Order: sequence, then structure tokens, then C-alpha cells
Amino acid sequence: MRNASRITMIRLLVLGVLVPAAISWAQDRSPIAEQIAKTYGLDSFGQIEAIRYTFNLDFGKLKVSHTWVWEPKTDQTSYEGKTRRVSQ
Repeated sequence: MRNASRITMIRLLVLGVLVPAAISWAQDRSPIAEQIAKTYGLDSFGQIEAIRYTFNLDFGKLKVSHTWVWEPKTDQTSYEGKTRRVSQ
């Protein structure tokens, strides 16, 4: 029974530290960060259909190709990847 109360006390202490830390992070953005976000198109984010990223690596006998697609409107992410060794 003593170990159970000790574990409960540790959990409460950890919770007591994490909750105030999370609250302190939930602050408004600085005006500079807001300006940078607007400069780089934050206001147009709703018009984005998909973000696509492809990574290709050809390193001798090792060939790697990975493709990611994120569709923010449907919150779907897809991945396609292939790693192969080329024998010569």
C-alpha cells in the first residue's frame, strides 16, 4: 500500500509541473512572428489542396526515393517509398 501512495504522489508532482508549463506556452504570438507568417502566406493556407515532397538519393549502388503528400483539407497523409540496391 505504501508503494501505491508513493506512485500517486509522484504522479501528482509531475502533473503539478507539467500543467503550469503548458499554460505558460499557450501565449499569443509576437507581432513579428505574425508578420512573418503573413508574409509567407498564412492567410492563403486555406486555398492549399496538397503539399507534396519528394526525396531522391542516388548514392552508388543505393537508390532511395520517398514521396510524401499531405492534404490539409482532408487531413490525409500518404507516403510512398522505395529503397533498392543496384547490383552491377
